Amino acid sequence: MLSGLLDQKKLISFGGAILLFCANAIPVAGAQEKAIGDYINEASPYLHHSCESAWAAANENAEDYIGMINKFVAIVFINHDFDVKRIDEAPPADQEQLRVIFYNEIGKRCEADPQKLLAGVVERSLVFAFDEMKQQTK
Repeated sequence: MLSGLLDQKKLISFGGAILLFCANAIPVAGAQEKAIGDYINEASPYLHHSCESAWAAANENAEDYIGMINKFVAIVFINHDFDVKRIDEAPPADQEQLRVIFYNEIGKRCEADPQKLLAGVVERSLVFAFDEMKQQTK
């Protein structure tokens, strides 16, 4: 059940176990780049899912659930014109802290309302994580 994912400890290790979501969501320089439409097409089949229905659609498999989340991350990066290169150049500790904040925020938002659309939760959580990191560096 989705509630098992929302356990604070599991969520932190869950977020830390994925590949860098930034690097995997959008290719870095030198890699073959996808068109924006390709990212949208990859995310489209999942746009209707709530936090809870996405977990069910992923057959309660954490890797598949994270894969769905990462499809939305790419769209958020595009929508907000986030600079992936700056993230790739950040110290590993900062990248990890961003991931932890991001996945913890997804957990909090999904736990508060499992029927929220996952795409919206991902967007708000990523923006929140970047804002938190920005506040910490001031």
